[in-house]
Amino acid sequence: MKNINEIRQDFPVVKNLIYFDHAAVAPLHNQSKIILNEYLNYFLNFGIKDYSIWAEKIETIRSKFAEFIGADSCELAFIKNTSAGLSVLANGIKYNNGDNVIIPDIEFPSNVYPWMNLDRFGVKTKFLKTKEGIVDLNEMESLIDNKTRVVSVSWVEFSNGFRNDMAAISKLCKKKSQEYGRKIYFCVDAIQGLGALKLDLKETEIDFLAADGHKWFLALEGAGILYCNKKILKDVHPTFVGWKSVKNPLNFTDIHFDLQESAAKFEEGSMNVAGILSLGASLDLFNDYGIDNIEKRVLGLTKYAADLLQSKNIEIISVLEEKHRSGILTFKTKDIDKDYLKLLANRVQLSKRGDALRISPHFYNTEEEIEKFAGLIF
Repeated sequence: MKNINEIRQDFPVVKNLIYFDHAAVAPLHNQSKIILNEYLNYFLNFGIKDYSIWAEKIETIRSKFAEFIGADSCELAFIKNTSAGLSVLANGIKYNNGDNVIIPDIEFPSNVYPWMNLDRFGVKTKFLKTKEGIVDLNEMESLIDNKTRVVSVSWVEFSNGFRNDMAAISKLCKKKSQEYGRKIYFCVDAIQGLGALKLDLKETEIDFLAADGHKWFLALEGAGILYCNKKILKDVHPTFVGWKSVKNPLNFTDIHFDLQESAAKFEEGSMNVAGILSLGASLDLFNDYGIDNIEKRVLGLTKYAADLLQSKNIEIISVLEEKHRSGILTFKTKDIDKDYLKLLANRVQLSKRGDALRISPHFYNTEEEIEKFAGLIF
């Protein structure tokens, strides 16, 4: 396993910036550059000759990704972004007029608009009111009724980094499904956790999950993964279909509308090969360092930052309770706009979200970078 100094050599960005903005868009690493250069050089010189090389690489990445999150390969599809993935479930299951979907009121729009778009079918979006950015499961349970069809939450909330208790929500959805005698699907927007925190779907049962790879997964924009639990694969009908949705996609002339029985039925056509290759490069990087080690380091860095900011009497917005912490730390200063511009001018890359500042360091960042950042705030 590489140490942090070796890992940092894979990230040229560290020579230019203190990069604390992985909850927005992450920089790439050298392993992505290597495989992307290989891909570009191949197409420059050979075009689609022996194209199966790249198809095989994609299937290898699918298998590795499945292992990484404790899923089966048949449950994974590659998608262009989180919104597209969540829209697959939103538009793919059956509803009755008057059904409802429950989401917290602090969700990123990717996990809002696909559900609101169902209003034309008589499906209501019910917003769970949060208090101080905390998703209360008692409040969630009180909202679930015999018309609830989906509960959809972010693994980690984008604005304040609150990590939802997915195991508890999973149990709640199962309990209510049994109580009302109808399936309540548990859907997760995982983009703010995948790549920073450990996920094992063998331990926590989720029905559906989607995430793009351009944040904590350190990959190109426009390539992510969709997970559909094999127990509900038959429940979700693909809204968009194409030549790749069927069982024999390379049989272009003998038409049979026979959908694939795996999540690959959601991959309707040509894929973002370059983006998927960058996902694979990050997988190799994470497996080399170990996702347990990555999570420990990410949480350690945000705790270190929180401690330093609190020592300066800076107001921390993020919940610091251990089980709800993540790689996102949100805080307020006396003059947010001034401090934001000052930090950017001093080559600290971070985000402003609403009336707060947000940092999101990854495992290759260091305590020294945290100290430099904190030292710029008075």
